[in-house]
Amino acid sequence: MNESNFEPRDRLWSRLSPAWRWSLLSMIVVALSTNVAALLVPFLEMKEAFHASLTYELPAAVRLMWREGLPVVAVLILVFSIIFPLTKLVGLTAALLLPFTPRRRATLVRWLAILGRWSLLDVFVVMLLMVLASGQWAISTEVRPGVQLFMIAIGIAMTVAELMCSFESRHEPSPASAGPATMLARSAWWARISIPILLLGAASALTLALVAPVLRIHQFLLSSNSYSIGTAVETLWREQQILFALLMAVLLGGLPAARLLMLAGAWLLPIGLRASRRLAAVGGLVGRFAALEVFGLALFLVLLEGRDLIRTEIEAGAWFLLAAIALDAAFVFVARRVFRVISTPSGEPAS
Repeated sequence: MNESNFEPRDRLWSRLSPAWRWSLLSMIVVALSTNVAALLVPFLEMKEAFHASLTYELPAAVRLMWREGLPVVAVLILVFSIIFPLTKLVGLTAALLLPFTPRRRATLVRWLAILGRWSLLDVFVVMLLMVLASGQWAISTEVRPGVQLFMIAIGIAMTVAELMCSFESRHEPSPASAGPATMLARSAWWARISIPILLLGAASALTLALVAPVLRIHQFLLSSNSYSIGTAVETLWREQQILFALLMAVLLGGLPAARLLMLAGAWLLPIGLRASRRLAAVGGLVGRFAALEVFGLALFLVLLEGRDLIRTEIEAGAWFLLAAIALDAAFVFVARRVFRVISTPSGEPAS
């Protein structure tokens, strides 16, 4: 029988101080309230010459994409922007109030934390539409309160998930201490070759993805401007959309770069196994807020939604973005396998 069946169940609520209990519960209630409000309020209004104004809101976007023969886009918006954010709040409430074994609760909140950034999908779609409409005489955009409410809800939910992860991680055993050799030096020969290559490749692809154009306007009456992630941030800043500019810069540039630096330090610096694990854990935390994959999916949605919004075509930077995402995923896969081996005293992979 599964060993976890014999683990005692407890409630996270009972382990926390009254201040933490009511703080977490209040945050969940606020996140739920703002999330529901965001579903009822428009995100963006687009005005195009010789056409009626188009209001972008989540339920209407799902109906529009389905009606226009784009069921994949409709399902993506429905799942990531409507169903998952509400489901995540239900899961966080259950993890806080209901009895779980520590292992199962830790798994639940960890997955909710990992997946939380995908709720930002439509926020990135709105940002891209604002960038594409900038400086165009035939089209303009106006931000509506729905997107700010949605961002507040997502930010609070992600914070709650990370706090719960931190409460659960306090009960995890630390790895055995070891000498000052780097984690890379303790690894198998194939890992000593592949890990530096993957790190260097991911860093190079990320740099190119930030500076190379990812999207170009391809529509009659509109200037055929091209935009990289960097120029998109500059455009939002110039349009006085400071919050969106900072959000894009941090989530797509700052956090992915910081995560790579922390992971490189964890593997290449002679700081001992325990310190390397802590540094890698902080890198993992930073990575859960980085959103390159979410931005990539938002690019895909903007391309498909072009017939109703702004017609665009893909540029070379999008392929660098895809390469950065793929190389990062490959590094994480290899690093986890190697770390399980070197952190187990017997030298055998941990079960």
